[in-house]
Amino acid sequence: MRLLLNIFFFFSINIYYSQQKLNSYSILNNNCTARNSSLGGYPIGLFDSDPSLSIFLPSNLSILNKNQFVINYNNHFADSDFGMINYNFQINKKGIFSTTLFYNNYGKFEYFDASGNMLGNSFSANDWILQIGHSKKLYEKLKIGLNLKFIASIYEQYSSYALGSDISLTYFDDKKQFGGYLLLSNIGTTIKNYNNSSNYNNKLPFNSVIGFNSKLKHAPLRFHISYNHIHKWSFSDDFNSNSSESVAFNALISQFFNHFVLGTEMLFSENFNVRLGYDLLSRNELQPISRPGTTGISWGVGFKIKGFKINYSNSKYHFSGISNNLTIIKKLNFN
Repeated sequence: MRLLLNIFFFFSINIYYSQQKLNSYSILNNNCTARNSSLGGYPIGLFDSDPSLSIFLPSNLSILNKNQFVINYNNHFADSDFGMINYNFQINKKGIFSTTLFYNNYGKFEYFDASGNMLGNSFSANDWILQIGHSKKLYEKLKIGLNLKFIASIYEQYSSYALGSDISLTYFDDKKQFGGYLLLSNIGTTIKNYNNSSNYNNKLPFNSVIGFNSKLKHAPLRFHISYNHIHKWSFSDDFNSNSSESVAFNALISQFFNHFVLGTEMLFSENFNVRLGYDLLSRNELQPISRPGTTGISWGVGFKIKGFKINYSNSKYHFSGISNNLTIIKKLNFN
C-alpha cells in the first residue's frame, strides 16, 4: 500500500514536466462509453456492476465487474467512428483485471496534387490503444487503480507510438451512497515520433480530475460534479489579466466554471435509468453565437433486457450534428 501511494504522489508531482500546449493522440480524449458520455464525459466514483465506469477510472474495478464483457460503438461526425471492446476477469487472489482495446477511425482521404487534381488513390488515418487495468483495496471504502496503455497512431505513411497510464483513487460509502474520486489520466511519453525527429516529442493530453457524487436518501436521484484540469487554470491563450477590471473579472469567472461538469442519474429501477450531463467548457467553446442551441448538453438511457445491459447516449457538440454512443454489457458465465 505504501509503495502504491508513493507511486501515486510521485506521478502527481512530476506530471507538470511532461506537458505542452499542443498534444497528440486525440483518441485519449474520446468518451468511449455511453454512460460517461451521457454524464458530460466523466465517470462516477462508485462500485457497481457497470464495468464501463472503470475503463477510465481503474480504481472503480471491483468483484462486481468479474466476467463482464463490454462493447461500445460511436458513429461520429462525417466518416469517422470509434469504439472499444473490454473484458474484466479475476486472477486467483490477485484481484480483478480489465483489458480494453480502443480504436479511432478518421475515415478515408483522397490524394490531390498542388493544383487540386485528384490522383485516384486514398489513405486512412487510425489510432489504437491496448489497455490493462487493475485495482487494489486500500481500506474498506477506498481503492487505488492503475491503467497501463500502449498507444499507436498511424496516419498514411506516418506513425507514432507511446506508453501511457492512468492512476486513480475512489472512495465510496455504499450505506450513505456517497462517493468521490481523484484521477490523473494520460501520464506517459512517446517512444516513436511521427517524423523520427528527436527535436519534438509528441505529448499525451494529460488531465487531472476530482469528482463527487451523492444519491438522495429518499429519492431515486444521484448527482455528480467533477472539476477537471486541476493542473491548469486557463483554457484560452487569449486570457489576459491586464484587461479592464470588469472584463478581467468576467473572464476569471468564465475560466473557473469551464472546469466543471455536472451530471444526474435518475435511478427509476435496476433495469431502467435516465441520465443527463452538462459540460460547461464545451458549451462555452463550441456553441455558435448566433444559435447556441443545446451545445454542451448530453443525455442518455440505460436499461436491461434478458441479461444484456444497454446504455445509449446523445451528446451535442454543435447544432449541425450530434454524437450517438451505444454500449452493450453482458456477463459471461464460465464453469
